Formats: sequence, structure tokens, C-alpha cells
Amino acid sequence: WVYKVKLNRDGSIERFKARFVVCGYSQVKGIDYHQSFSATMRATSLRILLSLAAGERLKLEHFDVTNAFTQADIDTDVYIDPPAGYPQYEGKVLKLKLSLYGTKQASRMWQLKLRSKLLEMGFSNSEHDPCLFSRRSKNGIMLIGVYVDDIIVAHNNKAELDWFTKTFTGPHGFNAKHLGPLNWFLGMG
Repeated sequence: WVYKVKLNRDGSIERFKARFVVCGYSQVKGIDYHQSFSATMRATSLRILLSLAAGERLKLEHFDVTNAFTQADIDTDVYIDPPAGYPQYEGKVLKLKLSLYGTKQASRMWQLKLRSKLLEMGFSNSEHDPCLFSRRSKNGIMLIGVYVDDIIVAHNNKAELDWFTKTFTGPHGFNAKHLGPLNWFLGMG
């Protein structure tokens, strides 16, 4: 178990978090995983996204995907010891059905699942940064920047944002929260 205190922007405590993390250091490449690389949005890309949004007068929205890694499938059979505090599983081994924090491939599997969903929604992936996406429609433009599970959506049409929110977080989307207008991102406000 990994415990964390999540803070508000002003430094006060927002909530206490507990997350079960697999000890992936025992995984063997080629057996338990094949690839582990996953990109994160470059600082330059974030600056370009914010500059484009300012130049085009796009509104910026913030989405946060809840337990992102656990929303992706896992590509190999991985067996783990059960977490402490679950006596009904003592002496047993559990097989993962989905990625879990700590596995070598979890971040990559999440990025592939997210990319697949955004492409399915009609977004194009940037050739220069795998964490940038764009979509033009007759109703407007949307730009998306992804930093693991934090997502910036730049848009110029409320109906398009509503469509994105419904499709991205709906029954066939992800467990994610629309945090409202962007005012705090990666410790910057």
C-alpha cells in the first residue's frame, strides 16, 4: 500500500489517498512485460498548446482520469501476492485482469488505451508529440494535451465540450472527472 496526502492549491489537505501498488521490480522483460515506455507531454508542447489556446481564444478545461492505469488491459499474465488487509486471500496468488500501478507496462497500456479512445472519437495524434491531439469539426476545434492522467481540453464551442465530456466519461468512456476551467495544472497556477 502507498499512502499519500493530496493537497489543495492553498496547501490545505484535500483528502488522504491509499493505493495498492504492485512490486513490478520483480518482472522480467520478455516474460512479464514487453515494453514499458510511455510518453508524457513535453513542457514545450504544453507552452505551444497554451499559446494556441490564447491566440485562438479557446477555453481551457481540465479533466482528471481516476486511477487511470487500472482502466487499461494488461498484455501479459501477471500474478501477484494479495494486498495486506485481505485475510480471505492469504496463501493465494491473484492474476491481474487489468493493469495496476507498479507493473512495468501499466503506463504504456494506459497511453495506448487513451490514444485508441481519442482516435475513435475522431481526434488526430500529433506527429511531434504523442501526447497532443486535435479535432476539427464544422462546430469548432478541440486541442488536447495529456500528462499521464491529467488532460487539458482547449475548445471554442460549448456543445463540442459537452459532446467530449459525455463521450469521454460516459458508459463507454473512462472513469474521469471534469474539474472545470483550467486554473491549476501540474503544480502551476
